[in-house]
Amino acid sequence: MEVNGLLVAYIRILGVAALIVYGYSWVARTIDRSLLKRAAIGLLFGTGGVISMHDPVVMMPGLIYDARSILLILSPLYGGPIGMIVAALMMIAHRLMIGGIGAMGGSVSILVVAGTGYLFTLMPRSWLGAGWRRSLLLGLATVSSFVVLAFLPPPVAIELFQKAALPVMLANVAGVMLLSDLFHREKERVRILRALENEASVDPLTKLPNRRFFQRAADRCAEEAGSKRIPFSVIMIDIDYFKKINDTWGHSVGDSVLSKVANTIRAAIRKTDIAARYGGEEIVILLPYTRRQDALNVAEKIRRQVEAGNIVVDGQEIKVTVSLGIASADADAPDFQAALKDADTALYRAKAAGRNRCEMSAAA
Repeated sequence: MEVNGLLVAYIRILGVAALIVYGYSWVARTIDRSLLKRAAIGLLFGTGGVISMHDPVVMMPGLIYDARSILLILSPLYGGPIGMIVAALMMIAHRLMIGGIGAMGGSVSILVVAGTGYLFTLMPRSWLGAGWRRSLLLGLATVSSFVVLAFLPPPVAIELFQKAALPVMLANVAGVMLLSDLFHREKERVRILRALENEASVDPLTKLPNRRFFQRAADRCAEEAGSKRIPFSVIMIDIDYFKKINDTWGHSVGDSVLSKVANTIRAAIRKTDIAARYGGEEIVILLPYTRRQDALNVAEKIRRQVEAGNIVVDGQEIKVTVSLGIASADADAPDFQAALKDADTALYRAKAAGRNRCEMSAAA
């Protein structure tokens, strides 16, 4: 095997790596479920390994060099155990399909390198450091792929080690360091994008979605409910005498009250429901596929839990209650704005009737 051939193959490997990085970025941004995301990342790494095995450096008949060790050592770091297993199984299956004198040893080396990468994820960060230092250690760990030599006839193994060990090791270290840096930068970029998206859609005080996010979700819910002819419900919530709390105790205490009420609401609703800060001390809840009586039950549950969870300031208990208005959309022609208006009307009726109560809209 000539170094020039390895260099040309290495350049091709970098092209495959770039595609994997772009794919990783797409997966990280679009897939939220952790298990599915890790499996998808494993599929990406495995695909990269398979592609590189299609265009390898042929060191000897039946013996090839490609990017599999570079990708495998990193797969547990970004795809976890699931991603590592998916990538390793894909590469083993393809290496056995290619065949040759190194097929069995190559398959074992895939398992060994993947396992070595996983052991790195179990080590304390203080042992590995960060940045280039960790990448260098990971690159050096690809030496575990040399286990393939144990499966070759001794003369072939000795010749291969003498001719290929050093250039392959250097190529792997450089590849891991470069690819690790690219993945780290992309991971950080996705994290920043998610943080910016979160800031744009989440109220900073209550940590509930803001009005803009809620409106988009409500529009989608109304459209889906209309196609399936299933109603949805809306609950409008207002903290009783909130201005008095601010005037008496100060806005910092008022913020604490609002945050506490938001936490109570968040804990009381389903994951499919959406509670949002609609303005001031008003919070609105969208309950997909929920009929009037069920929505009333949810509202009453929230009212009781808020009333039972008063807060203490300077040794004095502050009694906190809420008023709630409930409305449901017509299953035949669901209209979110109409349901919201009806819930708001019911809320004002609850406040006029003495507060700390739930009122259902008159709409059917």
